[in-house]
Amino acid sequence: MAACEGKFLDHPKQTFEIRTKSIEQTLVPLVSQITTLVNHKERPVTTAKTCRAIVRVGQATSLAVQRFVTVGEAIADENPEIRQSMYDACRDANVAGSGIAKLTDIRWDEPSSRAVGPADKVALIKAARSLLGAITHVLVLADKVVIKQLLQVQDKVASSLDRLEQVTNFTEFVNVFSQFGQEMVELAHLTGDRQNDLKDEKRRAQMGVARSVLEKGTMMLLTSCKTCLRHPECASARRNKDGVFRQLRQAMELVRFVVRDSPRANGGDADTMPSFLEGNPACLHAALRHFEDLIEITQMAGVSGKTQEQLTSGLEAALESTQDFTDSAYTSHERRERILLLSETLRSQLAAMLQTGLARENEMPGAEFAAMALRLQQTSQEFRKELQDTALEQANDIFSSSSDVEMVARMKSAGLAGDLDKIDELTVQICEHSEQLQEACKLLRHIAAAEPLVVAAEHAENNLQTLGPQVISAAQTLCTHPSSKIAKENLDIFCDSWEMQVNDLSMLVKETTDICRGRTMAEKQTYMSLPRPGVRGRCPRVRPWCPLASLLRHRVLYYSTRV
Repeated sequence: MAACEGKFLDHPKQTFEIRTKSIEQTLVPLVSQITTLVNHKERPVTTAKTCRAIVRVGQATSLAVQRFVTVGEAIADENPEIRQSMYDACRDANVAGSGIAKLTDIRWDEPSSRAVGPADKVALIKAARSLLGAITHVLVLADKVVIKQLLQVQDKVASSLDRLEQVTNFTEFVNVFSQFGQEMVELAHLTGDRQNDLKDEKRRAQMGVARSVLEKGTMMLLTSCKTCLRHPECASARRNKDGVFRQLRQAMELVRFVVRDSPRANGGDADTMPSFLEGNPACLHAALRHFEDLIEITQMAGVSGKTQEQLTSGLEAALESTQDFTDSAYTSHERRERILLLSETLRSQLAAMLQTGLARENEMPGAEFAAMALRLQQTSQEFRKELQDTALEQANDIFSSSSDVEMVARMKSAGLAGDLDKIDELTVQICEHSEQLQEACKLLRHIAAAEPLVVAAEHAENNLQTLGPQVISAAQTLCTHPSSKIAKENLDIFCDSWEMQVNDLSMLVKETTDICRGRTMAEKQTYMSLPRPGVRGRCPRVRPWCPLASLLRHRVLYYSTRV
């Protein structure tokens, strides 16, 4: 089982990176049974019963491989782009399965009271590795089919989105939006399965963020398009609609990036990082953690020219990100001075430690050097604590001193009253409040100790940056047309989205606080892309020595509904 728990699985021809839980957990029973087969060579077979059991395991494995290969070849026939690779992987699996059956074909000799037959452990291990590699190759190729289907649905959604942007009348809009809604439901199901199946926390969180934007953006798209069709001459309505289209396209770009990132190590193509994510600086928490790891290594191995350069560049990379804290207009003077003081303390302590270490470069680190390294680590931890307190204090101040519900309520009232001066006054307040919230998100991202929280902070910052102008545009539209029911409905939807985003940010603050205080995030039950028990049919009970038979039934059920 240990072979399956690792991130990579070797094959004679290439190395596969297992990126989904379904593939990994599919291989677990196979690894377990092969381990049993290999381990029997460590102990002599002492009874006829054990001998017969080993033969049954080998035969059952070979038969299950043959049936599994039949499914793989059927998938290959339906998908020309992977046909030859799938045929090759199926052939390799067949050969390895037959080899295992032959190597376990032993018999019990009564006169001598011992097992007789193949006993080549090296050959059995080689066949087992080949079988694991071939089965993994088949599963990875099958996973590419699932990815292709998801991307095809996404392309349909993108096409319908382009058509929606060009509609000029309500009748055409209703028809196109109905089709768009059906396609979005299908995309939501596929992306949800994919999100829960991904092993990488960051990619899983990014998929969740993209799905959230698509879900909430669909309702905003409906009302903004209706408003623009009802008031085609209104510039603020057009800005409102254009912002929603831009937001949805960015979310689909992120979905494509996450999905196509999955086969990157398995010979597939991977998209580049979405443009709206490229500008995010390094996370300060991760930079400080890397710096502290370098200190521990240096404490044991001593200082060399290479470690000196690594420690210096590592510290500077961490300190560079502190500008987001010190340059923020919402950071108190005392916090700013404390951060700057600790930054200089870190630099001076590192310089002193390096000087002491280089003076004894060819000697083992002594007690003085160890004490200096310990002080440097303690200062780094104190520095991290100060940054955490600064970010959390700033975020908590926002939620204790402002009421977004009252602000958007006043915006709605001003729009209904047609009071443009009041709208302009509230626009300034919302812009200032949005800027403060974005600053808090930026600092929360720096102190987040878990990848999902980093992604959530990035998403909150981007979403607030987009939603603020959209709320203002929707209010300006209603102010221009105060009797328009469609314009009022549109403003209600955007105000609700703003309030939901602020509520999400408050939950993010709480989760980040829990992590910083040493409390762990609650585990959430998730499901994977492979068939869920009881959803796509119940599988007959499978004998313990035939794990691939269970796998076969699951994949048949799975692809019968998708291919």
